[in-house]
Amino acid sequence: MEKLLGKAVRLAAKVHQGQLDRFDQPFLLHVLRVATKGRDAEEQVLGALHDVLERSELTMADLRERGYPEKLLVALDHITRRSNEDYESYIERVALNSLALRVKVHDLADKMDLRNVAELNEADLRRYNKQMAAYKKLKRLSSITRAQMTLAVKQSKAEARTK
Repeated sequence: MEKLLGKAVRLAAKVHQGQLDRFDQPFLLHVLRVATKGRDAEEQVLGALHDVLERSELTMADLRERGYPEKLLVALDHITRRSNEDYESYIERVALNSLALRVKVHDLADKMDLRNVAELNEADLRRYNKQMAAYKKLKRLSSITRAQMTLAVKQSKAEARTK
């Protein structure tokens, strides 16, 4: 998975080269912050790739051809917003995949970090409020998902000890 992370970071660097965020900062910095917030290798790889399809001409088929695992591609499909999709529907779709859900929480947390923002306009405030509502919903679901995963691992270990 470590090799896959390097591959994903290199692809993200290539795709996002020259792209700027709304505050005129290199967009790649956002991608790298999301990737480094990942708690495991899967979250880190998806964090590196999370905006690749939205901000390039690459397709899912291209990434499949490059050898990315299907589980990761399914999560990437969930975290990639479609051009004709309203935000609430998008967030509902993200929530259907636990990996996409966890990475979207990292993505939103980074987008809402206002420490380096000099000034917010009305559009920024509307976006921030929309993102905060999505963050709260997904964070709650993420906590439930993590608890379920932890419980499943503990049950599996207990079953293995009794055999």
